[in-house]
Amino acid sequence: MIVLEPLSHPELGAIHIHDNLFAIGRTEPPFDGYAPEIVADLSRRHARVFCENGAVYLADLDSKNGTTVNGSAVKRAIATLHDGDQLGLGSALSYRVQVEQAAAAPQPQARLLGLSLVPEHRELGLQAIVVSEFPFLVSKADDAFARYKQATPEQLNYLSRRHAHIFLKGGLPFVEDLGSTNGTFVNGARLSEHAVALHEGDLLGFGGHHFVYRVSMQWEARAPDPTLTRIGVVPAPVPDADADKTTFVAAADSFLDIFCVDQAPAQDDAPDAVPVQDSEAAQPQDQADSFAAQLLAALGVKGVLGSRRARLWGGGALLLALLLGWSLWRVGAPEREVQALLDSGAYARAAAVASGALADDPGNVRLRSLGTAALLKAYLPAWMASLKAHQFARAAGLVANMKLLARHDPELTPLVGELEWMVRLESFVAARGGAQAPLRGPADAAAIAQILKQWEDDNEAHQRAFVTMASYVPAFRDAYADALSDVRKLALAKGQEPNEPITP
Repeated sequence: MIVLEPLSHPELGAIHIHDNLFAIGRTEPPFDGYAPEIVADLSRRHARVFCENGAVYLADLDSKNGTTVNGSAVKRAIATLHDGDQLGLGSALSYRVQVEQAAAAPQPQARLLGLSLVPEHRELGLQAIVVSEFPFLVSKADDAFARYKQATPEQLNYLSRRHAHIFLKGGLPFVEDLGSTNGTFVNGARLSEHAVALHEGDLLGFGGHHFVYRVSMQWEARAPDPTLTRIGVVPAPVPDADADKTTFVAAADSFLDIFCVDQAPAQDDAPDAVPVQDSEAAQPQDQADSFAAQLLAALGVKGVLGSRRARLWGGGALLLALLLGWSLWRVGAPEREVQALLDSGAYARAAAVASGALADDPGNVRLRSLGTAALLKAYLPAWMASLKAHQFARAAGLVANMKLLARHDPELTPLVGELEWMVRLESFVAARGGAQAPLRGPADAAAIAQILKQWEDDNEAHQRAFVTMASYVPAFRDAYADALSDVRKLALAKGQEPNEPITP
Protein backbone atom coordinates (compact mmCIF):
# COMPACT_ATOMS: atom_id res chain seq x y z
CA MET A 1 0.00 0.00 0.00
CA ILE A 2 1.20 3.53 -0.85
CA VAL A 3 0.25 6.46 1.35
CA LEU A 4 0.62 10.09 0.24
CA GLU A 5 0.87 12.19 3.41
CA PRO A 6 0.06 15.85 2.63
CA LEU A 7 2.77 18.40 3.46
CA SER A 8 1.36 21.59 1.94
CA HIS A 9 -2.24 21.10 3.14
CA PRO A 10 -2.33 18.72 6.13
CA GLU A 11 -6.07 19.33 6.54
CA LEU A 12 -6.72 17.37 3.35
CA GLY A 13 -5.82 14.06 4.95
CA ALA A 14 -3.66 11.22 3.63
CA ILE A 15 -4.33 9.45 0.34
CA HIS A 16 -4.23 5.65 0.61
CA ILE A 17 -3.51 3.82 -2.65
CA HIS A 18 -4.49 0.13 -2.71
CA ASP A 19 -4.63 -0.56 -6.47
CA ASN A 20 -1.75 -1.02 -8.90
CA LEU A 21 -2.72 2.18 -10.73
CA PHE A 22 -3.72 5.54 -9.23
CA ALA A 23 -4.82 8.50 -11.36
CA ILE A 24 -3.81 12.05 -10.42
CA GLY A 25 -5.84 14.89 -11.95
CA ARG A 26 -8.07 17.73 -10.86
CA THR A 27 -11.22 15.80 -11.81
CA GLU A 28 -10.05 12.52 -10.26
CA PRO A 29 -10.91 11.53 -6.66
CA PRO A 30 -9.96 12.74 -4.11
CA PHE A 31 -8.64 15.85 -5.91
CA ASP A 32 -12.08 16.62 -7.36
CA GLY A 33 -13.30 17.35 -3.81
CA TYR A 34 -10.57 19.87 -2.98
CA ALA A 35 -11.05 23.65 -3.12
CA PRO A 36 -10.61 25.06 -6.65
CA GLU A 37 -7.60 27.19 -5.66
CA ILE A 38 -5.77 24.11 -4.38
CA VAL A 39 -6.16 22.07 -7.58
CA ALA A 40 -5.90 24.98 -10.02
CA ASP A 41 -2.37 23.89 -11.02
CA LEU A 42 -3.39 20.28 -11.68
CA SER A 43 -4.11 19.15 -15.21
CA ARG A 44 -7.09 16.89 -15.91
CA ARG A 45 -4.63 14.10 -16.81
CA HIS A 46 -1.72 15.13 -14.63
CA ALA A 47 0.16 12.00 -13.56
CA ARG A 48 -0.15 8.32 -12.66
CA VAL A 49 1.29 6.36 -9.72
CA PHE A 50 1.59 2.63 -10.40
CA CYS A 51 3.18 -0.53 -9.01
CA GLU A 52 5.06 -3.12 -11.00
CA ASN A 53 7.28 -6.02 -9.94
CA GLY A 54 7.38 -4.81 -6.35
CA ALA A 55 8.43 -1.24 -7.21
CA VAL A 56 6.45 2.02 -7.17
CA TYR A 57 6.67 4.43 -10.12
CA LEU A 58 5.44 7.88 -11.07
CA ALA A 59 4.71 9.02 -14.62
CA ASP A 60 3.96 12.64 -15.52
CA LEU A 61 1.43 12.81 -18.37
CA ASP A 62 2.87 15.96 -19.93
CA SER A 63 1.06 18.09 -17.33
CA LYS A 64 1.02 21.87 -17.79
CA ASN A 65 2.52 22.77 -14.41
CA GLY A 66 4.66 19.71 -13.91
CA THR A 67 5.46 17.07 -11.30
CA THR A 68 8.53 16.85 -9.08
CA VAL A 69 10.18 14.16 -6.95
CA ASN A 70 12.50 15.52 -4.27
CA GLY A 71 12.57 18.83 -6.13
CA SER A 72 13.57 17.38 -9.51
CA ALA A 73 11.13 17.72 -12.39
CA VAL A 74 9.66 14.51 -13.84
CA LYS A 75 9.22 15.36 -17.50
CA ARG A 76 8.93 12.81 -20.32
CA ALA A 77 10.34 10.14 -18.02
CA ILE A 78 9.40 7.59 -15.38
CA ALA A 79 10.54 8.16 -11.78
CA THR A 80 10.83 5.49 -9.10
CA LEU A 81 9.20 6.39 -5.79
CA HIS A 82 10.74 5.32 -2.49
CA ASP A 83 9.60 5.54 1.08
CA GLY A 84 10.22 9.10 2.31
CA ASP A 85 10.32 10.78 -1.12
CA GLN A 86 8.66 14.17 -1.49
CA LEU A 87 6.15 14.40 -4.34
CA GLY A 88 5.14 17.76 -5.79
CA LEU A 89 2.06 18.29 -7.98
CA GLY A 90 2.09 21.71 -9.59
CA SER A 91 2.92 24.50 -7.13
CA ALA A 92 0.21 24.02 -4.50
CA LEU A 93 0.30 20.32 -3.56
CA SER A 94 3.14 18.34 -2.00
CA TYR A 95 3.15 14.95 -0.29
CA ARG A 96 5.48 12.64 1.60
CA VAL A 97 5.50 9.16 0.09
CA GLN A 98 5.06 6.23 2.45
CA VAL A 99 5.33 2.65 1.20
CA GLU A 100 3.67 0.31 3.69
CA GLN A 101 3.04 -3.41 3.93
CA ALA A 102 -0.67 -3.83 3.24
CA ALA A 103 -2.85 -6.30 5.12
CA ALA A 104 -4.00 -9.31 3.15
CA ALA A 105 -6.95 -8.37 1.00
CA PRO A 106 -10.09 -10.53 1.13
CA GLN A 107 -10.30 -13.11 -1.61
CA PRO A 108 -12.73 -12.10 -4.39
CA GLN A 109 -15.73 -14.27 -5.13
CA ALA A 110 -14.60 -14.63 -8.73
CA ARG A 111 -11.43 -14.00 -10.70
CA LEU A 112 -11.23 -12.66 -14.22
CA LEU A 113 -9.49 -15.27 -16.38
CA GLY A 114 -9.64 -13.37 -19.63
CA LEU A 115 -11.38 -10.72 -21.65
CA SER A 116 -12.42 -11.14 -25.28
CA LEU A 117 -12.93 -8.33 -27.76
CA VAL A 118 -15.21 -9.73 -30.47
CA PRO A 119 -15.48 -7.57 -33.63
CA GLU A 120 -18.93 -6.04 -34.01
CA HIS A 121 -18.58 -6.10 -37.81
CA ARG A 122 -16.91 -9.38 -38.81
CA GLU A 123 -17.34 -8.53 -42.48
CA LEU A 124 -14.54 -5.97 -42.12
CA GLY A 125 -12.03 -8.81 -41.70
CA LEU A 126 -11.14 -8.01 -38.07
CA GLN A 127 -9.90 -10.73 -35.73
CA ALA A 128 -11.19 -11.25 -32.23
CA ILE A 129 -8.71 -10.40 -29.48
CA VAL A 130 -8.38 -12.50 -26.32
CA VAL A 131 -6.50 -10.83 -23.44
CA SER A 132 -5.42 -13.10 -20.58
CA GLU A 133 -3.05 -10.69 -18.79
CA PHE A 134 -3.28 -7.03 -17.91
CA PRO A 135 -2.59 -4.20 -18.60
CA PHE A 136 -3.28 -4.40 -22.35
CA LEU A 137 -2.11 -1.54 -24.55
CA VAL A 138 -4.18 -0.60 -27.61
CA SER A 139 -1.64 0.63 -30.15
CA LYS A 140 -1.35 0.98 -33.90
CA ALA A 141 2.17 -0.43 -33.55
CA ASP A 142 1.13 -3.58 -31.68
CA ASP A 143 0.58 -6.76 -33.71
CA ALA A 144 -3.04 -7.05 -32.56
CA PHE A 145 -3.76 -4.00 -34.76
CA ALA A 146 -0.64 -3.55 -36.91
CA ARG A 147 -1.63 -6.71 -38.82
CA TYR A 148 -4.15 -4.54 -40.71
CA LYS A 149 -1.49 -2.16 -42.05
CA GLN A 150 -1.57 -3.65 -45.54
CA ALA A 151 -5.32 -4.30 -45.78
CA THR A 152 -6.71 -1.07 -44.32
CA PRO A 153 -3.89 1.42 -43.65
CA GLU A 154 -6.28 4.38 -43.66
CA GLN A 155 -8.29 2.82 -40.80
CA LEU A 156 -5.19 1.82 -38.84
CA ASN A 157 -4.04 5.44 -38.87
CA TYR A 158 -7.08 6.44 -36.83
CA LEU A 159 -5.33 4.66 -33.93
CA SER A 160 -2.54 6.28 -31.93
CA ARG A 161 0.69 4.60 -30.90
CA ARG A 162 -0.51 4.82 -27.31
CA HIS A 163 -4.24 4.94 -27.86
CA ALA A 164 -5.82 3.37 -24.76
CA HIS A 165 -5.23 0.65 -22.23
CA ILE A 166 -7.32 -1.93 -20.40
CA PHE A 167 -6.26 -2.67 -16.82
CA LEU A 168 -7.61 -4.23 -13.64
CA LYS A 169 -8.76 -2.18 -10.66
CA GLY A 170 -10.14 -4.06 -7.70
CA GLY A 171 -10.23 -7.17 -9.87
CA LEU A 172 -12.49 -5.52 -12.46
CA PRO A 173 -11.48 -4.41 -15.98
CA PHE A 174 -11.29 -0.69 -16.76
CA VAL A 175 -10.46 1.14 -19.99
CA GLU A 176 -8.71 4.51 -20.18
CA ASP A 177 -8.03 6.66 -23.21
CA LEU A 178 -4.40 7.82 -23.28
CA GLY A 179 -5.05 11.17 -24.96
CA SER A 180 -5.51 9.63 -28.41
CA THR A 181 -6.23 11.89 -31.39
CA ASN A 182 -9.41 10.11 -32.49
CA GLY A 183 -10.75 8.89 -29.18
CA THR A 184 -11.96 5.77 -27.37
CA PHE A 185 -15.69 5.03 -27.15
CA VAL A 186 -17.76 2.91 -24.74
CA ASN A 187 -21.31 2.25 -25.92
CA GLY A 188 -21.03 5.18 -28.33
CA ALA A 189 -19.86 7.75 -25.74
CA ARG A 190 -16.35 9.15 -26.12
CA LEU A 191 -14.21 8.85 -23.01
CA SER A 192 -12.83 11.98 -21.43
CA GLU A 193 -9.88 11.88 -19.05
CA HIS A 194 -11.38 9.23 -16.76
CA ALA A 195 -11.00 5.47 -16.85
CA VAL A 196 -14.36 3.66 -16.88
CA ALA A 197 -15.32 0.15 -15.84
CA LEU A 198 -16.08 -2.38 -18.57
CA HIS A 199 -19.09 -4.66 -18.32
CA GLU A 200 -20.22 -7.78 -20.15
CA GLY A 201 -21.58 -6.87 -23.57
CA ASP A 202 -20.21 -3.31 -23.67
CA LEU A 203 -19.41 -1.94 -27.12
CA LEU A 204 -15.82 -0.71 -27.17
CA GLY A 205 -14.51 1.36 -30.09
CA PHE A 206 -11.07 2.75 -30.86
CA GLY A 207 -10.61 5.70 -33.19
CA GLY A 208 -14.00 5.70 -34.91
CA HIS A 209 -16.41 3.21 -36.47
CA HIS A 210 -13.97 0.54 -37.76
CA PHE A 211 -12.24 -0.97 -34.72
CA VAL A 212 -15.41 -1.67 -32.71
CA TYR A 213 -15.62 -4.70 -30.42
CA ARG A 214 -18.14 -6.37 -28.10
CA VAL A 215 -16.69 -7.13 -24.65
CA SER A 216 -16.98 -10.69 -23.32
CA MET A 217 -15.44 -11.83 -20.03
CA GLN A 218 -14.32 -15.18 -18.65
CA TRP A 219 -14.61 -15.65 -14.91
CA GLU A 220 -13.43 -18.43 -12.62
CA ALA A 221 -16.11 -18.67 -9.94
CA ARG A 222 -15.43 -20.04 -6.49
CA ALA A 223 -17.21 -23.40 -6.39
CA PRO A 224 -19.34 -24.30 -3.34
CA ASP A 225 -17.72 -27.76 -3.26
CA PRO A 226 -13.95 -27.28 -2.72
CA THR A 227 -13.26 -30.53 -4.59
CA LEU A 228 -15.46 -29.74 -7.60
CA THR A 229 -14.58 -27.10 -10.13
CA ARG A 230 -16.92 -25.68 -12.75
CA ILE A 231 -15.56 -23.09 -15.10
CA GLY A 232 -18.06 -21.04 -17.03
CA VAL A 233 -18.18 -18.05 -19.33
CA VAL A 234 -20.82 -15.43 -18.57
CA PRO A 235 -22.31 -15.17 -21.09
CA ALA A 236 -21.14 -17.74 -23.64
CA PRO A 237 -18.85 -16.50 -26.42
CA VAL A 238 -20.53 -14.90 -29.41
CA PRO A 239 -21.73 -17.89 -31.53
CA ASP A 240 -20.38 -16.65 -34.85
CA ALA A 241 -16.98 -15.65 -33.48
CA ASP A 242 -14.40 -17.52 -35.59
CA ALA A 243 -11.69 -18.96 -33.36
CA ASP A 244 -9.49 -19.42 -36.41
CA LYS A 245 -9.32 -15.63 -36.67
CA THR A 246 -8.48 -14.75 -33.10
CA THR A 247 -5.48 -12.89 -31.77
CA PHE A 248 -4.34 -14.15 -28.36
CA VAL A 249 -2.52 -11.60 -26.27
CA ALA A 250 -0.62 -13.86 -23.91
CA ALA A 251 1.91 -11.33 -22.63
CA ALA A 252 0.89 -8.21 -20.79
CA ASP A 253 2.20 -4.80 -21.72
CA SER A 254 4.04 -3.06 -18.92
CA PHE A 255 2.74 0.09 -17.25
CA LEU A 256 6.31 1.32 -17.76
CA ASP A 257 5.79 1.10 -21.53
CA ILE A 258 2.25 2.41 -21.47
CA PHE A 259 3.14 5.61 -19.63
CA CYS A 260 6.35 6.40 -21.49
CA VAL A 261 5.64 9.61 -23.39
CA ASP A 262 5.26 9.02 -27.13
CA GLN A 263 7.85 11.05 -29.02
CA ALA A 264 6.29 10.34 -32.45
CA PRO A 265 5.01 13.37 -34.38
CA ALA A 266 1.36 14.20 -33.74
CA GLN A 267 0.45 13.87 -37.40
CA ASP A 268 1.41 10.19 -37.24
CA ASP A 269 -1.89 9.58 -35.46
CA ALA A 270 -4.00 11.31 -38.13
CA PRO A 271 -5.42 9.53 -41.17
CA ASP A 272 -3.06 9.46 -44.12
CA ALA A 273 -3.89 11.82 -46.98
CA VAL A 274 -5.21 10.01 -50.05
CA PRO A 275 -3.78 11.53 -53.25
CA VAL A 276 -6.37 12.56 -55.83
CA GLN A 277 -5.62 11.35 -59.34
CA ASP A 278 -6.84 13.00 -62.53
CA SER A 279 -8.00 10.16 -64.78
CA GLU A 280 -7.62 12.30 -67.92
CA ALA A 281 -4.27 13.82 -67.05
CA ALA A 282 -2.06 10.86 -67.91
CA GLN A 283 -2.25 8.22 -70.62
CA PRO A 284 -0.79 4.74 -69.97
CA GLN A 285 2.52 5.44 -71.72
CA ASP A 286 2.91 8.76 -69.96
CA GLN A 287 2.30 6.97 -66.67
CA ALA A 288 5.06 4.48 -67.50
CA ASP A 289 7.44 7.33 -68.38
CA SER A 290 6.55 9.14 -65.17
CA PHE A 291 6.99 5.96 -63.13
CA ALA A 292 10.40 5.36 -64.71
CA ALA A 293 11.50 8.92 -64.05
CA GLN A 294 10.41 8.70 -60.42
CA LEU A 295 12.15 5.35 -60.01
CA LEU A 296 15.40 6.67 -61.50
CA ALA A 297 15.20 9.78 -59.37
CA ALA A 298 14.80 7.58 -56.29
CA LEU A 299 17.87 5.62 -57.39
CA GLY A 300 19.87 8.83 -57.73
CA VAL A 301 19.95 9.11 -61.54
CA LYS A 302 19.78 12.80 -62.45
CA GLY A 303 19.17 14.67 -65.69
CA VAL A 304 16.45 14.79 -68.35
CA LEU A 305 15.43 11.47 -69.88
CA GLY A 306 14.63 11.15 -73.55
CA SER A 307 11.27 9.67 -74.42
CA ARG A 308 12.68 6.46 -75.85
CA ARG A 309 15.07 5.95 -72.96
CA ALA A 310 12.32 6.65 -70.47
CA ARG A 311 10.08 4.08 -72.13
CA LEU A 312 12.81 1.47 -72.02
CA TRP A 313 13.36 2.16 -68.36
CA GLY A 314 9.61 2.24 -67.83
CA GLY A 315 9.19 -1.20 -69.37
CA GLY A 316 11.98 -2.58 -67.22
CA ALA A 317 10.50 -0.98 -64.13
CA LEU A 318 7.08 -2.45 -64.87
CA LEU A 319 8.65 -5.89 -65.32
CA LEU A 320 10.46 -5.45 -62.01
CA ALA A 321 7.17 -4.48 -60.35
CA LEU A 322 5.52 -7.62 -61.75
CA LEU A 323 8.37 -9.77 -60.44
CA LEU A 324 8.11 -8.13 -57.03
CA GLY A 325 4.34 -8.67 -57.01
CA TRP A 326 4.78 -12.33 -57.88
CA SER A 327 7.39 -12.69 -55.12
CA LEU A 328 5.05 -11.11 -52.57
CA TRP A 329 2.27 -13.46 -53.67
CA ARG A 330 4.59 -16.41 -53.18
CA VAL A 331 5.59 -15.15 -49.72
CA GLY A 332 1.96 -15.25 -48.57
CA ALA A 333 1.21 -18.61 -50.18
CA PRO A 334 1.65 -20.80 -47.02
CA GLU A 335 -0.74 -18.60 -45.01
CA ARG A 336 -3.36 -18.82 -47.76
CA GLU A 337 -2.99 -22.60 -48.00
CA VAL A 338 -3.31 -23.10 -44.24
CA GLN A 339 -6.30 -20.75 -44.10
CA ALA A 340 -8.02 -22.63 -46.93
CA LEU A 341 -7.45 -25.96 -45.17
CA LEU A 342 -8.85 -24.54 -41.93
CA ASP A 343 -11.90 -23.22 -43.75
CA SER A 344 -12.51 -26.67 -45.22
CA GLY A 345 -12.13 -28.43 -41.85
CA ALA A 346 -8.89 -30.24 -42.80
CA TYR A 347 -7.28 -29.34 -39.48
CA ALA A 348 -4.62 -32.07 -39.34
CA ARG A 349 -3.41 -31.23 -42.85
CA ALA A 350 -3.43 -27.52 -41.99
CA ALA A 351 -1.30 -28.19 -38.89
CA ALA A 352 1.23 -30.17 -40.94
CA VAL A 353 1.49 -27.49 -43.63
CA ALA A 354 1.87 -24.73 -41.01
CA SER A 355 4.60 -26.67 -39.21
CA GLY A 356 6.55 -27.20 -42.41
CA ALA A 357 6.23 -23.55 -43.42
CA LEU A 358 7.32 -22.34 -39.97
CA ALA A 359 10.52 -24.35 -40.31
CA ASP A 360 11.50 -21.89 -43.08
CA ASP A 361 9.83 -18.80 -41.59
CA PRO A 362 9.74 -19.19 -37.77
CA GLY A 363 9.05 -15.50 -37.17
CA ASN A 364 5.83 -15.40 -39.22
CA VAL A 365 3.25 -14.28 -36.63
CA ARG A 366 0.25 -14.85 -38.91
CA LEU A 367 1.40 -18.39 -39.73
CA ARG A 368 1.91 -19.12 -36.03
CA SER A 369 -1.64 -18.03 -35.24
CA LEU A 370 -3.08 -20.23 -38.00
CA GLY A 371 -0.86 -23.14 -36.95
CA THR A 372 -2.04 -22.90 -33.34
CA ALA A 373 -5.69 -22.99 -34.43
CA ALA A 374 -5.07 -25.95 -36.72
CA LEU A 375 -3.09 -27.98 -34.18
CA LEU A 376 -5.58 -27.54 -31.34
CA LYS A 377 -8.62 -28.17 -33.51
CA ALA A 378 -7.01 -31.26 -35.02
CA TYR A 379 -5.83 -32.94 -31.82
CA LEU A 380 -7.68 -31.60 -28.75
CA PRO A 381 -11.03 -33.39 -29.36
CA ALA A 382 -9.37 -36.82 -29.73
CA TRP A 383 -7.07 -36.08 -26.78
CA MET A 384 -10.02 -35.19 -24.54
CA ALA A 385 -11.90 -38.32 -25.58
CA SER A 386 -8.85 -40.48 -24.80
CA LEU A 387 -8.38 -38.86 -21.40
CA LYS A 388 -12.04 -39.33 -20.48
CA ALA A 389 -11.88 -43.02 -21.51
CA HIS A 390 -8.69 -43.50 -19.45
CA GLN A 391 -6.77 -44.36 -22.63
CA PHE A 392 -3.67 -42.63 -21.31
CA ALA A 393 -1.20 -44.23 -23.73
CA ARG A 394 -3.23 -42.95 -26.68
CA ALA A 395 -3.52 -39.50 -25.10
CA ALA A 396 0.25 -39.42 -24.56
CA GLY A 397 0.80 -40.45 -28.20
CA LEU A 398 -1.39 -37.56 -29.41
CA VAL A 399 0.64 -35.16 -27.26
CA ALA A 400 3.85 -36.54 -28.76
CA ASN A 401 2.51 -35.88 -32.26
CA MET A 402 1.53 -32.34 -31.26
CA LYS A 403 4.98 -31.74 -29.80
CA LEU A 404 6.56 -32.80 -33.09
CA LEU A 405 4.37 -30.40 -35.10
CA ALA A 406 4.92 -27.59 -32.58
CA ARG A 407 8.72 -27.73 -32.59
CA HIS A 408 9.05 -24.62 -34.78
CA ASP A 409 6.65 -22.49 -32.73
CA PRO A 410 7.84 -21.70 -29.17
CA GLU A 411 4.43 -20.22 -28.29
CA LEU A 412 2.90 -23.70 -28.60
CA THR A 413 5.38 -25.26 -26.17
CA PRO A 414 3.51 -24.29 -22.96
CA LEU A 415 0.19 -25.46 -24.46
CA VAL A 416 1.55 -28.89 -25.33
CA GLY A 417 3.27 -29.00 -21.94
CA GLU A 418 -0.07 -28.36 -20.24
CA LEU A 419 -1.64 -31.35 -22.02
CA GLU A 420 1.34 -33.52 -21.13
CA TRP A 421 0.99 -32.54 -17.45
CA MET A 422 -2.74 -33.31 -17.47
CA VAL A 423 -2.11 -36.80 -18.88
CA ARG A 424 0.37 -37.51 -16.08
CA LEU A 425 -2.07 -36.16 -13.48
CA GLU A 426 -5.09 -38.18 -14.65
CA SER A 427 -2.98 -41.30 -15.14
CA PHE A 428 -1.71 -41.03 -11.57
CA VAL A 429 -5.23 -40.42 -10.21
CA ALA A 430 -6.62 -43.46 -12.04
CA ALA A 431 -3.75 -45.69 -10.87
CA ARG A 432 -4.34 -44.86 -7.21
CA GLY A 433 -8.09 -45.54 -7.45
CA GLY A 434 -9.29 -41.95 -7.57
CA ALA A 435 -8.17 -38.55 -6.31
CA GLN A 436 -9.85 -38.99 -2.90
CA ALA A 437 -8.65 -42.55 -2.29
CA PRO A 438 -6.84 -43.04 1.05
CA LEU A 439 -3.07 -42.58 1.10
CA ARG A 440 -1.25 -45.81 0.37
CA GLY A 441 2.00 -44.91 2.07
CA PRO A 442 4.91 -42.45 2.06
CA ALA A 443 5.59 -42.91 -1.66
CA ASP A 444 2.00 -42.04 -2.51
CA ALA A 445 2.14 -38.96 -0.26
CA ALA A 446 5.40 -37.84 -1.87
CA ALA A 447 3.96 -38.23 -5.37
CA ILE A 448 0.91 -36.15 -4.41
CA ALA A 449 3.13 -33.50 -2.85
CA GLN A 450 5.13 -33.29 -6.07
CA ILE A 451 1.99 -32.84 -8.18
CA LEU A 452 0.65 -30.13 -5.86
CA LYS A 453 4.00 -28.31 -5.91
CA GLN A 454 4.06 -28.35 -9.71
CA TRP A 455 0.54 -26.90 -9.74
CA GLU A 456 1.40 -24.11 -7.30
CA ASP A 457 4.73 -23.25 -8.96
CA ASP A 458 3.20 -22.97 -12.45
CA ASN A 459 -0.29 -21.76 -11.55
CA GLU A 460 -0.24 -18.71 -13.82
CA ALA A 461 1.08 -20.77 -16.75
CA HIS A 462 -1.75 -23.27 -16.24
CA GLN A 463 -4.31 -20.46 -16.32
CA ARG A 464 -2.86 -18.88 -19.49
CA ALA A 465 -2.80 -22.22 -21.29
CA PHE A 466 -6.40 -22.89 -20.26
CA VAL A 467 -7.66 -19.52 -21.54
CA THR A 468 -5.94 -19.99 -24.89
CA MET A 469 -7.02 -23.58 -25.53
CA ALA A 470 -10.59 -23.10 -24.29
CA SER A 471 -10.96 -20.17 -26.67
CA TYR A 472 -10.04 -22.37 -29.65
CA VAL A 473 -11.85 -25.50 -28.42
CA PRO A 474 -14.51 -24.52 -25.82
CA ALA A 475 -15.04 -28.13 -24.70
CA PHE A 476 -11.51 -28.08 -23.23
CA ARG A 477 -13.04 -26.09 -20.37
CA ASP A 478 -14.63 -29.28 -18.99
CA ALA A 479 -11.42 -31.31 -19.18
CA TYR A 480 -9.52 -28.57 -17.39
CA ALA A 481 -12.22 -28.30 -14.71
CA ASP A 482 -11.98 -32.07 -14.09
CA ALA A 483 -8.20 -31.81 -13.69
CA LEU A 484 -8.53 -28.88 -11.29
CA SER A 485 -11.08 -30.83 -9.25
CA ASP A 486 -8.65 -33.75 -8.99
CA VAL A 487 -5.88 -31.41 -7.82
CA ARG A 488 -8.13 -30.14 -5.02
CA LYS A 489 -9.17 -33.66 -4.05
CA LEU A 490 -5.51 -34.73 -3.92
CA ALA A 491 -4.83 -31.78 -1.62
CA LEU A 492 -7.54 -33.08 0.74
CA ALA A 493 -6.23 -36.65 0.53
CA LYS A 494 -2.72 -35.46 1.36
CA GLY A 495 -3.96 -34.20 4.71
CA GLN A 496 -4.98 -37.73 5.77
CA GLU A 497 -2.84 -40.16 7.68
CA PRO A 498 -1.23 -42.58 5.20
CA ASN A 499 -2.50 -46.17 5.25
CA GLU A 500 -0.23 -49.14 5.02
CA PRO A 501 0.51 -50.24 1.44
CA ILE A 502 -2.18 -52.58 0.15
CA THR A 503 -0.80 -55.94 -0.99
CA PRO A 504 -2.65 -57.80 -3.75
